[in-house]
Amino acid sequence: MVIGAGVKRIFSKFRSRMAILLAATLAAAVLTGLIFLIRAAVRRAEAKLYPLEYEGAIVDASAEYGLDPCLIAAVTATESGFDPGAVSSDGAVGLMQILPSTLEWICFRRGVEPDMTRLCDPDYNIDMGCWLLCYLVERYGDARLALIAYNAGYIRLEEWLASDEYCENGKLVTIPFAETRAYVEKITRLWGKYEKLYGDILYVD
Repeated sequence: MVIGAGVKRIFSKFRSRMAILLAATLAAAVLTGLIFLIRAAVRRAEAKLYPLEYEGAIVDASAEYGLDPCLIAAVTATESGFDPGAVSSDGAVGLMQILPSTLEWICFRRGVEPDMTRLCDPDYNIDMGCWLLCYLVERYGDARLALIAYNAGYIRLEEWLASDEYCENGKLVTIPFAETRAYVEKITRLWGKYEKLYGDILYVD
């Protein structure tokens, strides 16, 4: 009888511990599931705020010209909001907002005929925009300076680089145009967002 009572007590303690362990396991599983659902909801909300379109053209042109596709996505989002028919008040056209005069210059440098009728074509526009950014990166050796030139023009950039008012030790520390400052800051911020949200899509081997 004494042995039987001891066994019952041991068994009772075992069941209590198992119940606690099971409850803790279930709570952990529920918490993990909630965290997953919250993260998925946040990702969906961010994807709506920071959409991605024409990723195929972005990936192909970025690979062709050795550019970061997340940077190109950020530039495209900033320039046109992924609207291939966008036209600015200055007459810049398409996804990467290329002026007809800029297209003529790009095509002259590339030794090809410009096709103004294709500026609203996503593949053509992104290819031309990426060529220009690649040229600017190679010319200035810096993505930030390339973005400044893309927005304000390389002639203005070189004037700023030659000015002691805006440079220290040969480095541009002040961007005189508020629009260009905001442009570079926005693209830098979006660059990180697109890496976080779409790196698995845009970074391909």
